[in-house]
Amino acid sequence: MMTATLQSSGVTIGIIQALAFQGLIPIEAALPILFGDNIGTTVTALLASIGTNKTARRAALLHMFFNIIGTFIFIILLGPVTTIVKFLSPDIARQIANAHTLFNVTNTLIQLPFSEYLVKLVKHILPGDATVEENGLKYLDERILETPSIAVVQAYKEVIRMGDIVLANLKTSMEAFFEKDSKKCQEVFERERYINRLETDITKYLVKIANASLSPEQSKKTTSMFHMVNDIERIGDHADNIAELAQYSIDNRLIYSDTAITELCGMTEVAYKAVEEAIGVMSSPTKDGFKNVMDLENEIDEIERSLRDNHIMRLNRGECEPASGVIYLDLISNLERVGDHSSNIVEKACE
Repeated sequence: MMTATLQSSGVTIGIIQALAFQGLIPIEAALPILFGDNIGTTVTALLASIGTNKTARRAALLHMFFNIIGTFIFIILLGPVTTIVKFLSPDIARQIANAHTLFNVTNTLIQLPFSEYLVKLVKHILPGDATVEENGLKYLDERILETPSIAVVQAYKEVIRMGDIVLANLKTSMEAFFEKDSKKCQEVFERERYINRLETDITKYLVKIANASLSPEQSKKTTSMFHMVNDIERIGDHADNIAELAQYSIDNRLIYSDTAITELCGMTEVAYKAVEEAIGVMSSPTKDGFKNVMDLENEIDEIERSLRDNHIMRLNRGECEPASGVIYLDLISNLERVGDHSSNIVEKACE
């Protein structure tokens, strides 16, 4: 109960060691309290799992059962364990420390072969399929901020994850247009809300990292992430714009020529590739990766100019409806801006 209240087994173990060192409790009394600490410390994981997805809650529950079972095993083997730790060291404080190590190592070795059954137990208690929630942070935790070097690495992972989500939204938005699918438009709008929340949460986290004690390199990387998050979010906005154009096109039953659609498909593929390459450069910055994205951005600019000229000529010849022409030009403009933001991302990733 003390460990559960303090949410720190280290503190209670330290108290036990201090009492034992003063001769106030013998090792035979200290060890049961020590084993009980391992049950109390599971409360931290259980509290942390509140409001998380099912997989996280199952992990916390598994941690609790693991330590409860281990405690019962060691209480039964209290006599032999006491003999072993006394043999290893005459110092009672060291005996308690050794007992704690022995508990965790032995407990793992004993229960590892039965891990499958422990998993089945927690799945029985928390039934149903575990879904990975896209909404919210995946790699970031306030507690990591105590170690800024790790927080920077985890934040970078979160930014890359955000890039993957935005790329998926971009693809869905163009599919909605080509397939005239209103459901996919709604999927884009819903995911865009996720992206906006993710951008806000990551930015707040980066502000906290920036206020921590960082090396010059870590500080530079954190600053770059601010810019990258902004550019990734802007790509998400363009995906949202495209979905709105797609929905308008569906609602008004706009028609496009086969030539216009074919040309747009080509530009779309290059835009996808630019974003994919940009995310790849974030994961592994290289000069070749940087050059590839910049070349793709230039290619997108050239395609945009070519498609704009071609479409205006089609409009002049009466091959496309004016209403369709406006939407089409807005589409290629959004894709061109996607290329610009992709180049901005790799510039910051390769600084």
